[in-house]
Amino acid sequence: MPTLDLSPDALLTTTRAVRKRLDFDRPVDPQLIRECLEVALQAPSGSNSQGWHF
Repeated sequence: MPTLDLSPDALLTTTRAVRKRLDFDRPVDPQLIRECLEVALQAPSGSNSQGWHF
């Protein structure tokens, strides 16, 4: 399977659609998940509601 040489930030901010099936059996590095969450926290919310909490 070909891979892209993109940082998590570049991948999450430029990808609009994914048509390939995800491989749910493949493990994901916890650091990668943290990086994805850091990018997601910067995303706007509808009407600036900021409805997320921890």
